[in-house]
Amino acid sequence: MPTDLERVLQGLEEARAFAASYRFEITPEYRALIARVEELPQNQSGADKSGRWLGSQADQRAWRARVTPRPVR
Repeated sequence: MPTDLERVLQGLEEARAFAASYRFEITPEYRALIARVEELPQNQSGADKSGRWLGSQADQRAWRARVTPRPVR
């Protein structure tokens, strides 16, 4: 029976093989869409981006990882 480490390494090898064989092609339509988005006024250099919402401080604190002690047995 393989150990957890062996299963992880096998999964990584399978992912590596898939990544090596994968080919991503950008169509002309997709390139045109990218150009349109880049030309929007809010995406220009010097545009005011102060309205960007990063969530409240309470939300940011809630998503931080917390260390919880394990119960003693």
